[in-house]
Amino acid sequence: MDLNPRQLEAFRLVMIGGSMTVAAEMLKVSQPAVSRLVKDLETAVGMRLFRREGNRLIAGREAQILFAEVDRFHVGMERMARVARDLKSARAGSLRIASMTALALTYMTDGLRRFRADHAEVEISLEALNSRSVLQAASTHQVDIGFLQLGGDYPGLDVIPVPNLHAAVMVPARHALARKAAVRLRDLEGQSVITLGRNSPLRTRVDLALASAKVQCERPIETSLGFSACGLAAGGLGIAIVDPFTAAHWAGEGLVRRRLVPAIPFEFSMVLPAHRPRSAVVSRFIDVMARLFREKVAGHA
Repeated sequence: MDLNPRQLEAFRLVMIGGSMTVAAEMLKVSQPAVSRLVKDLETAVGMRLFRREGNRLIAGREAQILFAEVDRFHVGMERMARVARDLKSARAGSLRIASMTALALTYMTDGLRRFRADHAEVEISLEALNSRSVLQAASTHQVDIGFLQLGGDYPGLDVIPVPNLHAAVMVPARHALARKAAVRLRDLEGQSVITLGRNSPLRTRVDLALASAKVQCERPIETSLGFSACGLAAGGLGIAIVDPFTAAHWAGEGLVRRRLVPAIPFEFSMVLPAHRPRSAVVSRFIDVMARLFREKVAGHA
């Protein structure tokens, strides 16, 4: 089966834009031309990829599966083109970063601003992912560096731990516990605590600490992100125990940040694909972020 690249590109843009019209604008051709390209692709693969419901274009399951492969191929081609450009210009001109969402939405802005002050020519891409996806992206060489909640070693990765990070307690400003300089585990007895999802390593550590201290809490709401946990806490729905990055962002937004006693470690690391030379760009970015982490940790010691 011979698949025409122009047909595949039209199909990809229809999937992304959700309509023939948007795809036509992106390809700078007429809408009938896009429709013909898609029909020719359907003929080539021997199946119907879309159906119409009124003015809506609905992609079938087959179209969704095909799109995943076509988009993966497209991303790979873009990556190869970028590498070729960098080789031609004899410079390591790109930095691909995958970061857990909490860091990507907070400290990463400061880190990238500092880095770009001396490396304005470097092209940077930043993907905000969960830690498991960051792990996969780094171990399969899809990114140059990853930032994730991880302790210890992991196959296929060089791991650089970031020490002395701890979970923080986020308390509504009018809550009685907000008057304390630090919150002890036993202070949480009978309190409403918003919990992170069951796949969260921090959730596991919090559960173990509470069980060890024989503290019984109400668990009114479970949520997957520390950001949403803090949003719920700011709305008066409970107390949140979250990562230090999220805590730094939300402190003052109707919440106060308090140390938890005894402290619950937040195992966090920078990771790089193993068995690959480390570029000067990556090394410099590691230095920038390591210094930033030291400053932030010192500010909340």
